[in-house]
Amino acid sequence: MRAKVAEHATLFYQDGAVVWDDYLHHRQFAISETAELLCRKFAGFTDVDELLAPLAEADRAALRKVVDELLEAGVLIVEGSPEHDEERRLLDGWHAWGASARHFHFASRTLADAPYQASDEHDAALDAKLPVEPPPTPFRSLGGVAVPLPPVPDEPDWAGAGLYDVLLARRTTREFGPSPVPLARLGELLGVLAGPSPARSRIGRSGTVFKTSPSGGGRHPVELYAHASRVDGLEPGWYHYDGLAHALEPIGVTWGPDEMAAAAGDQDWVGRAPVVLAYTGLLERTRWRYDTSRAYRVVQMDVGHLSQTAYLVATALGFGIGFTAALRDEAVEHALGCDAYHEVVLGMSALGPLPE
Repeated sequence: MRAKVAEHATLFYQDGAVVWDDYLHHRQFAISETAELLCRKFAGFTDVDELLAPLAEADRAALRKVVDELLEAGVLIVEGSPEHDEERRLLDGWHAWGASARHFHFASRTLADAPYQASDEHDAALDAKLPVEPPPTPFRSLGGVAVPLPPVPDEPDWAGAGLYDVLLARRTTREFGPSPVPLARLGELLGVLAGPSPARSRIGRSGTVFKTSPSGGGRHPVELYAHASRVDGLEPGWYHYDGLAHALEPIGVTWGPDEMAAAAGDQDWVGRAPVVLAYTGLLERTRWRYDTSRAYRVVQMDVGHLSQTAYLVATALGFGIGFTAALRDEAVEHALGCDAYHEVVLGMSALGPLPE
């Protein structure tokens, strides 16, 4: 019999123990030091009897017992077994993206027998949580002096375009005209994207809020930053958008075209844009309501919803716009002052006037 260590799991250390994390089947358990060392002998398919044959009888019997336990636990899989076939299908589909991608996907994948709370049960649990662990605020201010933005008109002049026409006109633009972006127009875009919905502006007891884009549980974890290079009435640099105050808060960092392009995966067109929007995710907003790993997927979906709204509003405003997720996260984190363990970089939209 030939066996090897399963490749649908990882090992990590926790509280002094070595934990086997089988993300494919959602099982975790501690393994002994002997088992860990023995696994190293099974990095590839290895004949069990041949491996143990040189040992004394007592040692051979003891280690064979450990091998059998590892086989029963699924840490080791037998060549040609159904478990081996399952693993081959997994690796065939996911090998190009590496171990971390398949770990994320399958660890946050919901199995058929996963329990779900009814909505009234979940609401009751959140009500009980409120006094013990208050929810994070759905809007954030950095403090300090901010640049107030002109209010969004009740009936913007660009809002008369038909939705179908805007959808058909939407394109990814990588070339921009030389004209600056008017501050009022930038304010309208930001207000529609990240401000509270004028139709339902109340913030709920649990920190839920309505905006123009959908968000899982109304949590809206996506935070918006803007880098102005050519905006009338605005000093160049990075700003945080305070959606509740409808104001831009200067961060004190200004990038040139080369720095912006480098942060955007060496894409020169992003560096040439008059305005670049950076999207980050404040994980605590979503995590407060949903304590399962699957909720991280929802944060990624949220930036997709929001960036599509940015596409449509920018198109209606007559701007060109393009989204990218090819970023050097660390460079963006450093500029924005993000704590990468709590606020993650998600993507960027570059926008400006269409080429003349």
